[in-house]
This record gives sequence, C-alpha cells and structure tokens, in this order.
Amino acid sequence: MESEPKVREPRDPVKTVTSVMLALILLTFGIIGYVIYDNMQRSDSVSTVVVDGSKVTMNYVGMFEDDRVFDTSIWSIASNDALYPKSFTFSLRDEDAYEPFEMTAGLYGESGGTIKGFALGVIGMQLNEKSIIVVAPEDGYEVDPTMLETFGLLEEVPVIVTVDETEFLDLFDMSPVPMSIVPHYKWGWDVLITDVSSGSVTYKNIPTVGEVVTPYGDPNDPDDPMGWECVVESYDPLYDEGAGRITVQHILTDADTYWREGVDHEGVSFVLSAVDEDAGTFQIHKINPDTGYNGEISGRTLLFEVTILAIE
Repeated sequence: MESEPKVREPRDPVKTVTSVMLALILLTFGIIGYVIYDNMQRSDSVSTVVVDGSKVTMNYVGMFEDDRVFDTSIWSIASNDALYPKSFTFSLRDEDAYEPFEMTAGLYGESGGTIKGFALGVIGMQLNEKSIIVVAPEDGYEVDPTMLETFGLLEEVPVIVTVDETEFLDLFDMSPVPMSIVPHYKWGWDVLITDVSSGSVTYKNIPTVGEVVTPYGDPNDPDDPMGWECVVESYDPLYDEGAGRITVQHILTDADTYWREGVDHEGVSFVLSAVDEDAGTFQIHKINPDTGYNGEISGRTLLFEVTILAIE
C-alpha cells in the first residue's frame, strides 16, 4: 500500500528575512574587523608624525643665516644661482645625483646619522609639512681648532730673513741664486737673495711703501675673486738691530666675515671666519677636502628648510 505524499509546509518569511539579516551582520562585522586589523598592521610601518627612530624621506635646502645655500637635495635650486645664491664651498653635482634624502630621526653622533640639531629637529614634524630647522653651532658641525689661524690686521714682516736651503726651496719652489731677484712666495713683492752658504739662504724683502699686494688670491678676478687687498704701510730697514720691519695693513672690516675666501701659500683653501677691528685681528678657517672638513660650515648656525615626503 503506497504512502500518501507529504505536504511541504510553507516557509516562514519572517525566519527567512531574519537569517539573511544575521548573515549580512556577520559579514559586515567580518569586513570591519579585517579593515581594523589591516590598518593596525599598516600603522606599524606608516605614520603621519616623525618620532624618534622614524625612517624619514625628505627634500631639504641647507642655508646660512645670510640665505646663501651650501647644500640641497633639489636640482632646480642647486642649478639656479640667480634665485638661490650659493656659498663658497657649494659644489654642483650631476642632475641625477639630486634626489630626496633619507635619514633616521634622532640618530646622530657615534651611532652615525646626521648632525644632532638636524636629527632631533625633524622629530614632531608631520607628513607633507614644510618647516625650517635652526641648528645651533654646538649642535652642528664641530670645529677643529687646528684648522683656525689668527693674524694681525697690521702684520709685521722682517726685512732680512735667513732660512735653510730646504725651507727656501719649499717656500719659493726654486733653487736660490745669489743676487737674483724673485717674487715673495706670499706677498708677491720683490725679494733679493743676498747670500747662499753653508746650507742657509739669506734674502731681503724690498717692497715699496704704498704698494698693494694680494697674498691670498686676486680679489678683482670677475670669475673667481679670492682674498683681499693689503697695503705696505711702512719699511724700516734699521729696526731690531738691522733685521728691519715691514708693516702691512690688511684691508678688512667686520662686514667681510664669511664673505671672503682665499688660498694660502701652501695651497690650503680657507674662509675668512672673523674680523675683530677693536682687537686688530682676523681669523681664517681652513678647509680640507681630503677629510671632508669644511671650515665654512663648522661652528656656524645652520638653517634647513625641510619638506617631509614619507615617514615609516
């Protein structure tokens, strides 16, 4: 005997809607949870504020207080001297060498990184922020005192000088010939070699009073002005029991500080780092490209215009 077919009960529409809504709610919570988790993961590598240890990518322009640029990561600034005047030691590189700078915030000193004032100055800056960081001399490039030299604005030079032959050769870059006249290795005025004997050379400085000399380069060179003018003020051959004395006046004022550069008789480049008219002295700060020591930057207040491009 065949069984009677079962009659399917109609679906409850309320239960169906409830099930669908529950599924949608669970799906929504799942998506929200994933987004929160993903953002938490991303927050470990991307930030909007620079903190100690952040890996920062930026563009920068390094300037002195007189607005002269000594370094930059931006080619359009590096290559434009009319709008962005450069310092003495600024060196233009190839265009492809200019790119955003990467650094670790807070890293300086023996651990590596950048100078202290710069490494700490970026902390607290925000993504896409543009700001100027002022680096005090003590937080910038350290001064090597052996690279500083002080002279009198009124400099004294003996008339009669005796040196050994080796020193004469080093200074004048020539062998001494008695009674010959050669240019002075520093001042450029005439020098008469009076005696060569027993390994020693005696020479006599014979400048003219009122003569203008340029011991550190040609300040009137339109392409590469160097040094400054000096004037022979006096010539006294009887001073100090016949050793004689020449006085030379350096034509410098306080306003020339860090606006003059030159090369000494040993071929060492320098910048004029101080002029004290009251004390009657001036100071030069030497540069050594072999070690990377820069007398124009060391011991000075530096300004860095920084734009933060990325923070990790």
